[in-house]
Amino acid sequence: MELVATQADEIARLRARIVELTGRLADLEQRIGRNPRNSSMPPSKEGLGKPNRLARSQRKAAGRRQGKQPGAPGANLAQVVDPDEVLVHSPSVCTNCGADLSCAEVVGIDRRQVFDMPAVRAVVTEHRIERRRCSCGCETKAEVPAFANAPSCYGPRVRALACYLAVHQHLPYDRMAQLFCDVLAIDVSTGALATMVQEASGGLGLFLDATREQLQDAPSVNFDETGARVAGRLHWVHDASNGLLTLLDCHERRGSIAMEDLGVISKMSGIAVHDG
Repeated sequence: MELVATQADEIARLRARIVELTGRLADLEQRIGRNPRNSSMPPSKEGLGKPNRLARSQRKAAGRRQGKQPGAPGANLAQVVDPDEVLVHSPSVCTNCGADLSCAEVVGIDRRQVFDMPAVRAVVTEHRIERRRCSCGCETKAEVPAFANAPSCYGPRVRALACYLAVHQHLPYDRMAQLFCDVLAIDVSTGALATMVQEASGGLGLFLDATREQLQDAPSVNFDETGARVAGRLHWVHDASNGLLTLLDCHERRGSIAMEDLGVISKMSGIAVHDG
């Protein structure tokens, strides 16, 4: 009887061990099978296991021909009623008899419109600020435009384009400098471009305050974060958003401290939504 009891205990222990190992095996299989297509794993983690993608020419048709589908509204470059410039091309001699056609009757006109960019070049405007002496002997200097703040400086359109390319198009500063040089013939250093963006961001105080206030009063706000490198160090980009507004901030921390610094969640009375 003692041997039977010992064997029963051993069987129970082995069964428990089997259940434990089966669970660990299932967990490992799940981890091995994870990839960017079935989990939140970033594409960079897939490594050599990434499947080969067929070239567009090798892909099988999805049951329909390429291009515009039957019944779909077409989209084309339509002519305008009032073009900016009109060039008239007249035939000089008859292709049949060689007669002069300079005074011949015009019996028809074909219209072809070409949409193109104007010649792009930098325009340098010199502001001459006069000082005038009154009869009383006092000298008065004219007011200077705010953007003409140095003997040579970049104008508001150049600054606006730099902000658009950096913030909206996410163009690196080195490539931005190349674009300004190649397209506009303006030599702008990467440091100057970075300064333009930084100065523009300093003027968003009222806009950010208004955005925070509207999110604080919203019935529901979504909160999320994602990692990003800043000067080689890991930071976190936090956002608070609803269907209309999005507020972004970059912080060294990931958790509640950073969310509090965003200035929304601690002052809102609605529902806070997070994917966690």
